[in-house]
Amino acid sequence: MMEESAQKYDYTEFSLVRGGLLYQCLLYLRLMRPNLEPLYCRALFFALLAWLPLLVLSAVQGMAWGGSIKVPLLYDLTEMTRFLLSVPLLIMAERVVDYRSNEVIRHFIESDLIDEEELPQYEAIVRKTMAMVKALPVEGIIVVLVILNTIFLPFEFSELTTTWQFLVSSAGPERTPAGWWYLAVSIPIFQFLMGRWIYRYLVWCSFLWRVSRLKLRLIATHPDRVGGLAFLGVLQVKFCPIIFALAALVSGYVGREILFGGASLQQYQMMILGDILFLVLIFLGPYLVFSMQLFKAKERGFLAYSGLANDYTFSFHRKWIRKENPNGEQLLGTSDIQSLADISNSFAIVRDMRIVPFDLQTTIVPFATCAIIPFLPLLFLVFPVQEIVVKFMEILL
Repeated sequence: MMEESAQKYDYTEFSLVRGGLLYQCLLYLRLMRPNLEPLYCRALFFALLAWLPLLVLSAVQGMAWGGSIKVPLLYDLTEMTRFLLSVPLLIMAERVVDYRSNEVIRHFIESDLIDEEELPQYEAIVRKTMAMVKALPVEGIIVVLVILNTIFLPFEFSELTTTWQFLVSSAGPERTPAGWWYLAVSIPIFQFLMGRWIYRYLVWCSFLWRVSRLKLRLIATHPDRVGGLAFLGVLQVKFCPIIFALAALVSGYVGREILFGGASLQQYQMMILGDILFLVLIFLGPYLVFSMQLFKAKERGFLAYSGLANDYTFSFHRKWIRKENPNGEQLLGTSDIQSLADISNSFAIVRDMRIVPFDLQTTIVPFATCAIIPFLPLLFLVFPVQEIVVKFMEILL
């Protein structure tokens, strides 16, 4: 036990995604290697498993692209987006999140951000986080919840009209074969993948909160103006595919309501805006746990550099303004003015230091962009393409 505890933890082995029930099953079946490859094949497999049978079964019944039904499969923007865009994105996001999360874990050590006394505690946090990622029962619970949702909370028919999921007769609505596959296979795949990511993100938030309780070596004059924590935004931006997938799902729902429900885009303006703000806040909010330490570091730095600036400027004033220069040194060629400028620059960095480890350009804008782009195609459902092009050309010219 003593030898095991004395061994230094290998931080390169940390991963936010390499673990769990599905990961182990895919390894056992040799459908995936430990490095998550082949990633794109796996993304394509799950997308086709969820969607292709729907297409085949709907086509057999003439419900795939037209006929007398109100909502054919290929016009159901919600489900097309869910299975052909969101599902692959949820899987492909694993690679970038895996790589960047490992970088963040190691950077806390390599950059000496963790106080030496806190290193054993940091190692314990990393070990616990990795154990939470690898916990097999968690994904088993997710599977159970998905099954219970399928059994007790099925997506019921709400309109007296035939869609690719339901046939309406005098006896009432009845699920089509495609509708049963959707309920038994397609939706559970999406819900399980989403459940895995929700759990992983909660694990990451737990890691951030625990680390924020440690004594961090935050330097107020760090050039990143966040005490050295700007690197955290590098990982958070890698969650953009998940933001895009969620926003695309909402966009698909709104598009379906516009096409078949008689709704207008104006009716969903507030919902779209709320969705964008919600996604941005959800993925930025966890980093606010570092705000208190950043505030204290800024306060300490402000006081320290204010005192230093007072001492130097007073000495500079005595030497060059009052001419109290016992050595007769000439102002031209002296380094005193450059030193004064350096102190001024350092004080400006402390003054401009942020108390949140993200900024507008590198974090907020990418998040907002990924949340907004999926809603842009809705414009083509409301305005003719020709009109949009003409308006765009008028703006340019």
